[in-house]
Amino acid sequence: MKKSLFFLIATLACLTTYAQPLSKDSLYFVRLLNGTTLYSNKVQLIRSRNSYLLLDNNQKIPLSEAKEFKGWDGAFAIGNPNGFFDAYRLDHEGRRISLYSQCYSTTETVFASTTPGGPQIPTTYSTQQKDWYFRKDPDGTILRLNFRNLKYAMADNPASTHELQVGRTNVYLGIGLMVTGVVFSFAGILQGVHRSQDAQNAYKTASNNWFNAAQANPFNPPPMPPLPPHYGPSALFYLGLPTMLSGMIPLFNAGKHAKKALDIYNGID
Repeated sequence: MKKSLFFLIATLACLTTYAQPLSKDSLYFVRLLNGTTLYSNKVQLIRSRNSYLLLDNNQKIPLSEAKEFKGWDGAFAIGNPNGFFDAYRLDHEGRRISLYSQCYSTTETVFASTTPGGPQIPTTYSTQQKDWYFRKDPDGTILRLNFRNLKYAMADNPASTHELQVGRTNVYLGIGLMVTGVVFSFAGILQGVHRSQDAQNAYKTASNNWFNAAQANPFNPPPMPPLPPHYGPSALFYLGLPTMLSGMIPLFNAGKHAKKALDIYNGID
């Protein structure tokens, strides 16, 4: 949830001007950890067990030796926040903190039959997801975008830290309101169900008593008991709904405060 609350800005470092036989006017490049910049007419990211960059279809650069690169689909930074080296696309550019993302898809296959006892037909569903990361300054490392990492990165700017803390408080407040609303709504539904069950049980008892009385005096039976009422959710349900919806307000504001914290840190605000 926290990952989707940020609207952000960021920066990719200026690259060194070292030239290989190709001209610096080449569209694409790879910057190595040793400061060397390799220019190329084509840069491909090849993902495998040992991922690497392929320059002009003939030169391989292991990701562990590269810092950043620019290819036909954008600028990327290399990092290993997840325990292995990978490429992260620059999404928002800022003066101090840059935001990066990584898109991936998950697939799930469900087997179901259209008729009872019929053959199971597989259906595959794909879901596109996006993870966010950031990098502080040109020589910084790629880190996951969350409040904890941003707090450490912005520790040298009290104004940004304050905005970030306000945003974090809003997240906790929003989650608390939504959880409270769900609990109230569920309790309201349960109370309504229990009242209906109690009324049904009372009706069954009254019906049995009426039947016994009618059997004892068939010529002058007592009046039949009224049908049991059906109770809907109690007032807690109607209190829980607005409480749950109100939790969206601080969650939305959390993203605004996080964005302001980044703007302040990047010198925009």
